[in-house]
Amino acid sequence: MERNQRTEHAAHAAWRGAHLDALRRARALQSAATVFRRHAGNLKYRPQSGVEGAIGADLLDAAAAAREQLAALAALSARWDEEITWLRTVDARIAVDDVQRAHAAAREAVGLLRAALEIFDRAVLHPEHAHLDAPYGTSAPRRVHPGAQCTWVAERAEGLARAVSGVTLRKAQLLLNYARA
Repeated sequence: MERNQRTEHAAHAAWRGAHLDALRRARALQSAATVFRRHAGNLKYRPQSGVEGAIGADLLDAAAAAREQLAALAALSARWDEEITWLRTVDARIAVDDVQRAHAAAREAVGLLRAALEIFDRAVLHPEHAHLDAPYGTSAPRRVHPGAQCTWVAERAEGLARAVSGVTLRKAQLLLNYARA
């Protein structure tokens, strides 16, 4: 019986550590989003000359940081089903429906941020040049404005940060309520 309690305590500590890591990563995403928002108003796009405005090292660093946090959070989200299984072994009466819905929302946010970062790479880091057939010719560029793309990356990073923070705090509250019982 004592060995089972030690195993359960070790698993609880491991998940608590994963929760703290998720919260730190969500905070780092919020910091990256701040940099994207700052650059959103400064970047312009001219079809014949490409992106105008300073693509600073801080924006490139923020994009790299967002990718790093995204990869880590995607890896963590892949383990969430394992965590739900563990929670049910701790107590079969634990209501995990809200947590599972929050997991699904966070996984969706992971996909949205991944897509926004891919488009950011194409729109800002590898801009296309095109000549214009004024006003609506066939060679008019079909692309997103880099400033708008920075805003979208920021919104999606903030959305993922909120989703991860929300689900993490929900699980912490669930475990705290279980510990009190």
